[in-house]
Amino acid sequence: MKAEDFVFATIMLPLLGASIALLGKLFHSRRTLAKFFEYSGAMIGLLLPWVALILLVPRMLEGQAVTGIVGSWYSGVGISFRFDGLAWLIQILGYTIGIAAWIYSLGGGPRGPAFTAIFLIQTAALSATIITTDLFNLFVCLEVMGITSYVLIPTSKKPGASLAAFSYLMVSASAMVFFLIGIYGIYRLTGALSYEAIAEGLQMITDRERLVALMSFALMVSAVAIRVAVMPLYGWLPDAHALAPHAVSAVLSGVLIKTPLFALARVLGLFSGGPDVGQLMSIAGGITALVAVIIALSQKDVKQLLAYHSISQIGYVVAAWGMAIQYGLHTSVGLSLMIGAYLHALFHALFKGLLFLSVGTTIDVTGERNVYVLRNGAKHLRSVGERFPVTCITFLIGALAISALPPMNGFVSKNVITYAMKSSYLYYLLVAAGAGTVASFIKLSRIFFGGKGDVKLRIKRVRFPLRWTAQVFLALLCITGGLFTSQVMQFVGRLIQPEFNGSIITPSLYTADNLLKTLWTTCAGLLIYLSTHTKFVSRILAVIRT
Repeated sequence: MKAEDFVFATIMLPLLGASIALLGKLFHSRRTLAKFFEYSGAMIGLLLPWVALILLVPRMLEGQAVTGIVGSWYSGVGISFRFDGLAWLIQILGYTIGIAAWIYSLGGGPRGPAFTAIFLIQTAALSATIITTDLFNLFVCLEVMGITSYVLIPTSKKPGASLAAFSYLMVSASAMVFFLIGIYGIYRLTGALSYEAIAEGLQMITDRERLVALMSFALMVSAVAIRVAVMPLYGWLPDAHALAPHAVSAVLSGVLIKTPLFALARVLGLFSGGPDVGQLMSIAGGITALVAVIIALSQKDVKQLLAYHSISQIGYVVAAWGMAIQYGLHTSVGLSLMIGAYLHALFHALFKGLLFLSVGTTIDVTGERNVYVLRNGAKHLRSVGERFPVTCITFLIGALAISALPPMNGFVSKNVITYAMKSSYLYYLLVAAGAGTVASFIKLSRIFFGGKGDVKLRIKRVRFPLRWTAQVFLALLCITGGLFTSQVMQFVGRLIQPEFNGSIITPSLYTADNLLKTLWTTCAGLLIYLSTHTKFVSRILAVIRT
């Protein structure tokens, strides 16, 4: 088989799996047969692509990108694609979270042939988004990712879920209109849609036409910024993530809001203003990280709190990604920041997915979402059959990871980013956001422990084994990423930049300075949390919340 065959297997296998899963709808009266088709489709769509990705690893490490035109059409007519190390990394992120989320859905819902088929179509769109080098095809892939999200959110059947999905639909559709107008502007100037041909066409335009090109790129960047939920363009995200099924929340937060950002990196390389856009995005990312964590700290609803933390953590990714674009990947600082951006995108997907699933299990057992009402979660879980506190422990691992405490993976990615940003004022914004994160998760952790008395809760039994499988899987990955720091960074660095020799990143993150900074950040977070119990601060948080 050719390398191109393995590349397209990562897209076609999920689509094939979706088709097989849908066959289960024909046998709705025969549940065993329906499940056979559904599970077979999921295995084909979520597990077999790993074989193709593993076989592509040697080629990616050597820097041999797989490029070509879909269907062997002529250049300029067919859809161009490029599968390189970055595309490999983004697909690994998507398939890892996808497997965990789908397994969890079997125990926590939603489930069924229709859900699995839509879930797999979304996975295929994600894979296509990161390998396309054709602007219109990028638009189509982003739209498919969005449409499947609108459909999956209301499957939770919670009050307000359909409205949240509709809000997401309207905001996203409006954003993509801007993206489409931007594509039109570039196509009118260059007569091309493939990235390579656009880059050549932009070399021959006049100064007056450069203004049109700049405006066109600005429209596309703005559309992606809305999809990524950068401040102040975040309004659609909290309700959509909070009201979606827990498994869908994990995918939305962990994968779908990050993929467009890394796809945009290829687009920004087409015009000379890319570094300026990168600088602007890095500032927006730093502000997003801090402001969103303040809003998160004010929340009562546990999933709303986690949703705002998704915005805050994407701020870290955007800040590092933007500064990497600003400096360029040919520089040591730029490459360090891009490695940090991807690491945090991956690690955030793992620990935020874990948090959504473990908190989701607790919500399903207790029937309560208010962080100020829900207490003794560990006891309630034990009362319905969780003899060993799996959910409580996996939540703790996720909370330690997002709070950047060693030896969890969040400690690694956040320190890689802040280490490369020490000379920038954004460093202080991210450190302050880190303290706010610690405060938020001290607050959230109280749902598992005792309070002043039990509120009467609607306790119900759930199917634990499948939920535990997904939670433990993600928890182990969170620990592994922190323990094997050097190996992970070397591997990611070589995939992003094959010439990477490892010398541009601090050799050890477990230094006295880093550990002392972590201690001070944790202490500051504890003080912030204690201050929230004062009347003055609690009133401020109430104003922010409303």
